[in-house]
Amino acid sequence: MDSKLIQHPIIIKLLEKYRILWALNHVSALAHWDLETYMPKEGAKARGEALSKIASLSQSLFLDKTFVDLIEQAAKETGLNEYELAVVRLLKRSLKYYQKLPPEFIEDFVKTTSEATVVWRNAKEKSDFSLFEPYLEKIVQLARKKAEYLGYKEHPYDALLDDYEEGLTTKDAQNFFDSIKNPIVELINYVKNSKNFKHEHPLEHEEYDVEQMKKFTEKLLQFIHYNMDHIRIDTSSHPFSIYLGPGDQRITTRYEGKDFASAYSSAIHEYGHALYNLQSHEDLHYTPISGGNSVVIHESQSRFWENFLGRSKEFIKFFYEDIIKIEKAIGKYSVDDIYEYLNLVRPSLIRTEADEVTYHLHVLIRFEIEKGLIEGSIQVKDVPKVWNEKYKKYLGVEPKNDSQGVLQDIHWSDGSIGYFPTYSLGTALSAMWKHKMEKDIGKISDLLKDKEGIKKIQDWLKKNIHQYGSTYTFKELVRKTSGEDFNIKYLIEYLENKYKNLY
Repeated sequence: MDSKLIQHPIIIKLLEKYRILWALNHVSALAHWDLETYMPKEGAKARGEALSKIASLSQSLFLDKTFVDLIEQAAKETGLNEYELAVVRLLKRSLKYYQKLPPEFIEDFVKTTSEATVVWRNAKEKSDFSLFEPYLEKIVQLARKKAEYLGYKEHPYDALLDDYEEGLTTKDAQNFFDSIKNPIVELINYVKNSKNFKHEHPLEHEEYDVEQMKKFTEKLLQFIHYNMDHIRIDTSSHPFSIYLGPGDQRITTRYEGKDFASAYSSAIHEYGHALYNLQSHEDLHYTPISGGNSVVIHESQSRFWENFLGRSKEFIKFFYEDIIKIEKAIGKYSVDDIYEYLNLVRPSLIRTEADEVTYHLHVLIRFEIEKGLIEGSIQVKDVPKVWNEKYKKYLGVEPKNDSQGVLQDIHWSDGSIGYFPTYSLGTALSAMWKHKMEKDIGKISDLLKDKEGIKKIQDWLKKNIHQYGSTYTFKELVRKTSGEDFNIKYLIEYLENKYKNLY
């Protein structure tokens, strides 16, 4: 291994052994991507079987005595640099995971979630929760088992949160939501009482040609990214981004034929994830610290691009001539009309299409339901009812069907219980990055006036966040880059300044 960042002989030896595990992860990620994009529905059972066996093989290789001894030997070494220490930290984290979870549990979990993803897609299309309910019941049971195997100090949900964000606890997440809830609710009330408040925008109802929208999405990505040989974009039921390896990043969006903001924002959001992985330092390729391990940092990148760039008037101006070519009817709307459309604040049903202000209440609802499912205070059969009640309570809206409600997200079908809070935490972190970036290189609104300015944004993100991959934990990187601890004040200040001015 030829690396300037990683030079200690024991770490190099460790990473040479790890390369086989990396290859299995690569193949598994490719199979997951295909499952979401091109695999025939009837292939679900076989794909689940294959993925479960790959997961079991990865576990057995990880627990091979030679590899475990190398990890333990590396952990005792002195004089390791920050990158080498991070390799050991993440391998020890994975080792704990594999040592505590029985092989048959991992196989069952992977097989169940692989099949459940296809069932969820079908249930969503038919808007019928009953089709997905038995799978969710089993996934929740497996998640509870997982928490018991992994262990926790105060709440079983802690173990699942930690799986996505190192060290995150239920208490941390609860304190975060408690701190942002009142300012968010007050701002929503301010907007609703404004004379400029609207329940809808005519652009939401404008239909568009899907093929034209696909061409626009590709053109947008070709413009903002400096090497499209890195990226492939496809269509899926729920937009996602998956990193297969150096120079191979897959992203998806969905095209519904109207309300183009959904496809537009999803593509930009997923690009934020993609860029983080692609700009990891080349010396970290094929190591466990390449790309983003912290989901909070990852979501801070996707939400940064979606909100601070994609929703900005400057970005809209840049692509206005292309936007109005998506559909003739869209041509009658001005830049200001589209800006208003992309920044409309109002209670709504769909998280991925929510505005910047109400978005956090969507995530809070999911946090409360997941916590209830894991502790047993909410039963799976009652989830649609609880979901609808919480939407009525927090947002004053109620889903008309399961597709608009409990079936809208893919996360539970793939077993990602514990992921949702990172969306809101990551959004708050993105506001900190914006503050620091603008202090360092100038206003984002000025940088968005040309392609050179967009490259400056990408370079700042690479220098301060991306190049490190997973070298630092979320809290460590915040302190290193911003010089202070994680703080919600930047999010609240940004939202209040922007939306009190708009409304």
